Amino acid sequence: MEHNFFHLSKHNDVKFVLDGPEFYEAYLKLIREAKKIIHLQTYIFWLDEFGSLVHAELINAVKRKVQVYVLLDSVGSRFFTLEAQEQLMSAGVHFVRFNSLQLKWLYSWGRRLHHKILIVDHSASLVGGINITYTDKSSSAPQLDFAVLLRGPVIARLTQYCQKIYTIASHQKIQFPPIVAPHVYLNGIDVKILVNDWVYRRWQITKQYSQLTKKAKHEITIINSYFFPRKSFMRQLVDARRRGVRVRLILPKYSDWPSYILASEYLYAYFLKNDIEIYQWKKSILHGKLATIDDHWATIGSFNLNYTSYQQNLEMNVNIYSVKFTHSLKKEINNLIHNGCERLDAKNFLEKSPLKIRAQRLFYYIVLSIVANFSIGLIYQEDNNKENKFYNLLRIVGSLTFFLLGIIGILLPVIPGIPFLVISFLLVYKQILMNNRKSVI
Repeated sequence: MEHNFFHLSKHNDVKFVLDGPEFYEAYLKLIREAKKIIHLQTYIFWLDEFGSLVHAELINAVKRKVQVYVLLDSVGSRFFTLEAQEQLMSAGVHFVRFNSLQLKWLYSWGRRLHHKILIVDHSASLVGGINITYTDKSSSAPQLDFAVLLRGPVIARLTQYCQKIYTIASHQKIQFPPIVAPHVYLNGIDVKILVNDWVYRRWQITKQYSQLTKKAKHEITIINSYFFPRKSFMRQLVDARRRGVRVRLILPKYSDWPSYILASEYLYAYFLKNDIEIYQWKKSILHGKLATIDDHWATIGSFNLNYTSYQQNLEMNVNIYSVKFTHSLKKEINNLIHNGCERLDAKNFLEKSPLKIRAQRLFYYIVLSIVANFSIGLIYQEDNNKENKFYNLLRIVGSLTFFLLGIIGILLPVIPGIPFLVISFLLVYKQILMNNRKSVI
C-alpha cells in the first residue's frame, strides 16, 4: 500500500459532532439515506440500544440494493455475536473481522483496527473516536467523545483507503463499484487525513503532533482519554510552555480503566511543576481524542497519546486547517472546561496526595511501562539492527519476568519481592531510554 496515501484535500465541508443523541441521529440518517454503498469500520460494535438500530439499518440498506461492507476489530468487537454476524451475512452484508486469531496472527498481535469510520455513497463520512455503542446512559452526561461529519473531495481518497483495508483483511479480490467524484465546496475547508499503522511504517499522527508542538506560538490544547505519552513528547510540551505557549491538558477523572488514570497521574507532577494546566473531565467518562494548536489547526480522531496508538493500532485522525473551524472548536472546548472540568491544583496534587494514592500511581505506572515497552512495534519496527532487536527483547522479557517474581514475592513469603520489582523497574527504565533515543519524533 502507498506509504503516504492521503494528501491535503481542499474545498470540504466539515461539521463537529459530539457523542450522544446528535451523533446517533446523524449516523443512522446516513445509513438510511444510502443509495449505493456503505463502508463501516470500527473497533467496538455492541448490540445495545444504538448498536441494534445500526444492525437493523444495515440489513434494511441491503434490501434497498445497497452494497454494505462491515469490518469489525476481532478484539474490540468480541461481544458482537455470531448470530448477529450470521444475520448480516445472510442478508447480504459483506462482513469481516479484522485480525482474527490465526497462527500468523502472532506476528501482528498488537495491530488492532482502532479507527471509527462510516462512509456512505462516496459523498459523506463520519470519522472520529466514537464506537458503535450507546453511551448516553444513567450518568448526568453522555460519554465525552468526538467525530467530524465530512463531505467533499476528501471522501474519494478515504473510500479508497477503506477499500484497501477491507480487501487486505478479507484476503479476497473485491470489485468495488466505481467511486463517484464527491461534491466540491468552493468556500470549504482544507483537511488532511493522517494514519498510524506500523505494518506499513506509518507514524503520521505521531510526527504531526511532534512537529506542530515544536512550532506552536500561542496555545496548545489536548483532550485525551488514555494519556501515557513518550518522554520525548512530554519534554516538547514543557519546552513549548517555556517559550511562553499556554499548554492545557484535558484528561479523564473517571474511566472504564481506572488503573490507567492512576498510571497517567504519576506523570502529572512533571507537567504541574512546569506550569502546564491540567483539567479533569468529571461529568462522565472521557473517551475523546482532540487537539488544537494556535488558531489554525485542529485534529479529531481515534489516536490516543500512548504507546498502543503510537506503535500498534491502526489509527486515523482528521486534521482541519481552518481559522474559523478552530475558533469554533475552541469555544466548544472552553465550554467543556467551564461546565464539566475541575482544574488540578499543583500544590494540593504534589504535596497533599495520600501516600497510598502515590504508591498506587507508581505501581500502575511501572505496570503500564512494562506493557508499553513490550510492544512489538517498539521492539521490531523502529530498529533494523538485529543485535539491538535481540537485546531489546531480552530486556523486555527480563523485566516482565522479574516483575512477576516481585509480585509473587509480595503475595507469598517464599522469595523476597521488592528486589525483583526494583530490578524490573530498572530494566524498564533502561528500555524507555533506548526507545526515546530511537524515537521517530
